Amino acid sequence: MSLAIACGMVVDNGIVVLENIVRHIEQGGKIKSSAIFGASEMGMAITASTMTTVVVFVPLMFITGLAGIIFKQLGFVVTVTLLASLFTALSMTPMLASKWITPAETIRGRSSGIGSLADKLFEVSEKGLKAVEDGYRRILGWALEHRKTVVFLALSIFLSSISLIPFLSTSFLPEVDTGDVSVDFRLPEGTRIEETNRVVETILKDVDEIVRPEEFRHSYAFDGQSERGIGVALGFDEGPNVGEIGFKLVDRDKRGRSAKDVASLLRERIKKIPGITRLKVTAKDPIASVIMGSGKPVSVEVQGDDLKAIFDFAKKLKAVMKKIPGLVDVSISQKDSRPELWIVVDRKKASSLVLNIAPVAATVRNYFYGLEATQYRDAGDNYDIFTRFREEDKNRIMNLPEVPIFTPDGRMIKLKNIARIISGEGPIEIERKNRQKIIKVEADTYKRSLGAVTGDIKGELKKMGIPEGISIRFGGEVEEQQKAFRDLTLLLILGILLVYMVMASLFGNLRDPFIVMFSVPFAFSGVFYAFYFTGVTLGIISFMGVVMLMGIVVNNAIVLIDYIHLLQKRGKPLFEAVTHAGKNRLRPVLMTTFTTFFGMLPMAASSQVGAEVWNPLGITMLGGLSISTLVTLVLIPTIYYLFEKRKTEKGVIF
Repeated sequence: MSLAIACGMVVDNGIVVLENIVRHIEQGGKIKSSAIFGASEMGMAITASTMTTVVVFVPLMFITGLAGIIFKQLGFVVTVTLLASLFTALSMTPMLASKWITPAETIRGRSSGIGSLADKLFEVSEKGLKAVEDGYRRILGWALEHRKTVVFLALSIFLSSISLIPFLSTSFLPEVDTGDVSVDFRLPEGTRIEETNRVVETILKDVDEIVRPEEFRHSYAFDGQSERGIGVALGFDEGPNVGEIGFKLVDRDKRGRSAKDVASLLRERIKKIPGITRLKVTAKDPIASVIMGSGKPVSVEVQGDDLKAIFDFAKKLKAVMKKIPGLVDVSISQKDSRPELWIVVDRKKASSLVLNIAPVAATVRNYFYGLEATQYRDAGDNYDIFTRFREEDKNRIMNLPEVPIFTPDGRMIKLKNIARIISGEGPIEIERKNRQKIIKVEADTYKRSLGAVTGDIKGELKKMGIPEGISIRFGGEVEEQQKAFRDLTLLLILGILLVYMVMASLFGNLRDPFIVMFSVPFAFSGVFYAFYFTGVTLGIISFMGVVMLMGIVVNNAIVLIDYIHLLQKRGKPLFEAVTHAGKNRLRPVLMTTFTTFFGMLPMAASSQVGAEVWNPLGITMLGGLSISTLVTLVLIPTIYYLFEKRKTEKGVIF
């Protein structure tokens, strides 16, 4: 992505310098002097435009969090390439121009054969460009005469784009269709693993029916648990009632439907299987799962001290969230209670036999789970000796009261003599956060953005009312989105301030940077229009595009204002200086805009596998750059004319 962005921007400085050198030569200047004067005239302009872009990218190397992980390399690569391009444009470009460029008349005089066709094409394109320049000069002249109309039209464009904000939405990371689909399910607590395995086989048959052979690549399935619960320690769900199925589809460009569509069809089929208490069908990029964890994107955290109260509220919220369009696989993180056998020790009887709870518990555990009693050593090899009840005795509940307990003085008694065996239920786990009990109501999204469903959930929570003693906050991708947006918002504000400061230091006043900054609001307008017409949401990638635009969209205005200053210093009247500068700078402005535009176009229009990640960035950049350039070409000279005229007529200095 860094190289794709840089390849369109890195030539801008060279274009501006080279075009100015060629213009001097075409006006009859000597080649060497034209190279010197052409580069020196544009030196301040390209330095200002480069530094305004660099100061936006430099902070990327220092931001933290997920945004820093993703964009740190981008900031470094683009900064280095832009500084290198500035050095090249101010040194190597004029040197090579003085050695290689020949006046246009000489080149055309030597042309023949194929070159004649090139001359004709050159003449046609030159006439077309001159017509565009003359037309732009007339438009600019009209704009300077109708300044209020121009400002009104610009304001209308900006306000119309602002009116689109209610129709836009937000997201976090773009969803990439890698073809990975996974199914996690949970059956009622106490379900035997044989029943879980039967459900797994049923789901695999459904997968075979839904997924076409030409779409299918490979699959896996497992259920149950590891011997010591290692999977739970690693963050996976385990248990005899837990199963997982996953399969991989072929690349997106080789199938006619998305992985999310396949997951939706499979979800509807699995819902019909009786007994499933918890279901999660996802089509998620494994890399995103590593970054964000295996949780669902929407997670509403219900916290409080009373576990029953927060569980009751979580169930109500779950029922409400199931009715919200775009939310699927709504579930509660609190697992159902598991059947338990409670051994209630009579402390008086136990103490009379000099027993306490610990040895009783250890003895019961050793009989049923087992104990590494000792080791057998033979020829340097060690073998663990593991003792426990036989398999047929271990799984018989009636043997529990008969468990022998040995007292410290060597007597043997049965467990039933000092304890009662009670059947009951208990939670598998109790989650806590900040020392408070917490239950999460989680859901996945389908065909709706994260911001849209989050807004609906907030609306429903207001209607429900939150009971006293319970607090609600959003976790998952919503929480990460808020953190990333906070960092990028600070970066956006910092970028705008740094851009203004750089321009103020190079222009030597505060007024000209203020005029140039009128380009920035129309970058937002272009972004809003692009989001509205393409359906792109404001996520972390597209937000980065907005930040980058702050340093790019001012470049054209800087070139225009700087050249107007140059013409004014040479004695041209204000009106003529503005129109003449607009005409002479139109060509390099269009060239630099088009190079950046077409450098971003493949990123915006690509439909290759994985292109979903960078499409939002390309679309954001194209939208903001297009509208801002079109408005800048007319509005910035007009505003400059207004300020300059006010300054000369009333002596007002800004």
